[in-house]
Amino acid sequence: MKISMIKYKSLWALLFILASWITFTLFQSSTKIWSALNLSISLHHWNNSIKSLFLKAPLIPLKPLTETELRIKEIIEKLDQQIPPRPFTHMNTTTSATHSKATILNPRDTYCRGDQLDILLEMRDHLGHRKQYGGDFLRARMSSPALMAGASGKVTDFNNGTYLVSFTLFWEGQVSLSLLLIHPSEGVSALWSARNQGYDRVIFIGHFINGTSQVHSECGLVLNTNAELCQYLDNRDQEAFYCVRPQHMPCAALTHMHSENKKVSYLSKQEKSLFERSNVGVEIMEKFNTISVSKCNTLKSVDLHESGKLQHQLAVDLDRNINIQWQKHCYPLVGSMTYSVKEMEYLTRAIDRTGGEKNTVIVISLGQHFRPFPIDVFIRRALNVHKAIKRLLLRSPDTMVIIKTENIREMYNDAERFSDFHGYIQYLIIKDIFQDLSVSIIDAWDITIAYGTNDVHPPQHVVGNQINILLNYIC
Repeated sequence: MKISMIKYKSLWALLFILASWITFTLFQSSTKIWSALNLSISLHHWNNSIKSLFLKAPLIPLKPLTETELRIKEIIEKLDQQIPPRPFTHMNTTTSATHSKATILNPRDTYCRGDQLDILLEMRDHLGHRKQYGGDFLRARMSSPALMAGASGKVTDFNNGTYLVSFTLFWEGQVSLSLLLIHPSEGVSALWSARNQGYDRVIFIGHFINGTSQVHSECGLVLNTNAELCQYLDNRDQEAFYCVRPQHMPCAALTHMHSENKKVSYLSKQEKSLFERSNVGVEIMEKFNTISVSKCNTLKSVDLHESGKLQHQLAVDLDRNINIQWQKHCYPLVGSMTYSVKEMEYLTRAIDRTGGEKNTVIVISLGQHFRPFPIDVFIRRALNVHKAIKRLLLRSPDTMVIIKTENIREMYNDAERFSDFHGYIQYLIIKDIFQDLSVSIIDAWDITIAYGTNDVHPPQHVVGNQINILLNYIC
């Protein structure tokens, strides 16, 4: 988790920016691995190799589910209902952006600033047949390049092949509309099933050093091996990471790590065709003209909250005695560059050792590095962070806590590992888990859609705008 602290001249402000990725406790034997995983993941999400291990393993008593495991199970079951399996027999029967129809409801020649513009979307397949179910992953955006303005639209899925797309017209002038089919519902179903089948799309290489000797060893959230393992475990939160123990080296000799994308896929050859570049992010409203928006004489109330949510990162100003302390997030940190593991710490531990007070601000961001792993990993970390924040607010209710959501990223980059669909599910989970706490939301998901920045690292002007709004908010 990335952690940053700000110290003001006459007060202390603690600002954490924490991008965290989740782990959970497993065991060395196949029997124990399955019994642990079986507690929180639906059976149909696991691959054949794991199932075969389970069938061969002797029966052992299962421990009662913990509160966290019950909550993980509940969230996954809810997601399974929202993302039901969709049939995919041929590309022709999948959703087609070209054949789908968008109709403006109650069209006018000119709209007033503050009006809501509604569009009815009827999805059709490549043969022109009306779709009978929803679940398409869509992205709605309006923009005005002349004003350098943009905002996201709201998409309502009626689960019968029709959608309502709503835009609030925040500014005057010419407004362009965009509605992208990121993935058809069949692709969404394939991604969801594939995501929850394995932990090995990304592997980790641990660097062990003992004196003058250095050995590299395979590491990960789950290791399907009979070799002796090093277990790096947080007992309280049941978050763990494993490495194959090198011969003649202690587990404490692990000093550095890097990750590699492995040539592993849980998508069929047919399903992979859904994620070819020509089938991702296809514009549905290419034939739409721009919309004219006038000031009008009618006084309208415009809620800017949805278009300008608190969305920020940080700044440093030594002249004003602002001090930022930074710390890497804990396992699994995805990155091809070699990094030290000696300074890594689970986010909950960092929060627990924070005293907090009215001039303390903690910003937490969970997201990108979880995308290649099954969803229970992300849910467990989010729940543990929720509990840590709850403890913090009990001992220091004046502490300001802000949750920064993840942002959208490259649209055509390895959908199985990094699709924004995975990020969107995590975005929904974060909002669900933290809704009962007195925390603020930095909706980076919304702002990067509004800016149209399809980059895992948003450009400087986007980050700068986020910083400005954050500092205005906390000051």
